[in-house]
Amino acid sequence: MLKSDEFRERDAKCIVRAWASEAEPTVVARAKGAVVWDPDGREYIDCSSGLFAVNVGHCHPEVITAVKEQVEKVMQVSILQTTEPLISLAEKLVEITPPNLTKCYFTNGGSESIDTAVKLVRQYTGKYEIIVLKNAFHGLTGWALAATGATSYKRGFGPLLAGFLRAPHAYCYRCPFNLSYPACDLRCAQEIENIILDQAISTVSEGAIGAVLVEPVQGRGGIIPPDDWLPRVREICTKHGLLLMLDEIQTAFGRTGKLFAFQHRNVIPDVLVLSKNVGGGIPSGVVMMSDEMAKKFFTGTTPTHSGNALAAAAGLAALRVLLREKLWENAAAMGQRFREGFLNMRMAKYVGEARFKGLMGGVELVLDQKTKQPVPKADINRIKWALWKRGVIISASGPLGNVFRVQPPLVITAEQVDRVVAVFDESLAEVLP
Repeated sequence: MLKSDEFRERDAKCIVRAWASEAEPTVVARAKGAVVWDPDGREYIDCSSGLFAVNVGHCHPEVITAVKEQVEKVMQVSILQTTEPLISLAEKLVEITPPNLTKCYFTNGGSESIDTAVKLVRQYTGKYEIIVLKNAFHGLTGWALAATGATSYKRGFGPLLAGFLRAPHAYCYRCPFNLSYPACDLRCAQEIENIILDQAISTVSEGAIGAVLVEPVQGRGGIIPPDDWLPRVREICTKHGLLLMLDEIQTAFGRTGKLFAFQHRNVIPDVLVLSKNVGGGIPSGVVMMSDEMAKKFFTGTTPTHSGNALAAAAGLAALRVLLREKLWENAAAMGQRFREGFLNMRMAKYVGEARFKGLMGGVELVLDQKTKQPVPKADINRIKWALWKRGVIISASGPLGNVFRVQPPLVITAEQVDRVVAVFDESLAEVLP
């Protein structure tokens, strides 16, 4: 079998990536659970879960069996037709979500799901403005990219589609209002209402706000709002007759220690956007809505691969595993173990904050805990490669680029968690003074 270096040379000649001219060093030859191996036999713990799309772990045997059985029946028909796995997946999604979410519109992935949700609420409300948050990530195409709050994803692509009004997020560690929670009385959430009332600090509406779109936990940097933040946003939406759209593309299916992140405070969304794990590792997404909204929704045509039978079979199998094994419970326990481990490392003086809600987390690195000066991006990159050399695959992001996103498959073990923390400690000691 070819070695990793040979694969990397071939890759660099013909494959384009969003963030670099060539691939990251890891050539993945096989994967199982929370671990992947390269062609040379080196083992890595995958703290990025295949970009957060394999919550039940890589190559779960029940998902593999479902795909093998389905591939011999039917792989692809248009959504003009239907298949048993698609119907069963839709029924299961309706069963496990709030009773107002009775209809599923399937897509090919996350960005397309957000684009569809924007179409839905604009058509339903007759209003085109949507309030979104700073530092949000909703996707890379069309309305999804316009709704995304990070400049790094947009640079050089403007002008983008209009209609999105930006509010601050509940980034308590670096509060945009320089206030402390809970004395702040959720000033960030109040700014959402100020936009609606035309009393915001800077954002100005054209009087056509129909919805608010938020992530319960922001994936970009693992920014976790206080527990009462999402209920307050729900309250504001209800008070002013706006739809609450929840982007649970990353947070759903057990990731935050509950089956869905909105369950932590029983906040009921009007529109629920899902992807990543909908297809059990195969591209898929879904927008969930009420009967009333579905009756008024018309998109004109359908994405070619939406409702793909293979993805539906894999997604249904993964969901059954998740529900049977209650993997959100392990996510809650291992997230707490990660947090305690990072805060008690020898090099913990560089940890500004270790944020975890289940296995949706971020470790924000600073040079000084009092000033909160971020570790420079050059050092973040060096730490990333030091981790890789020691067998940990991980990504870094956040508003300042100094947050390591720790989101492994929900089947990660305590031993693997401890290994990641130990490797992190060693890597910080190698790079930082």
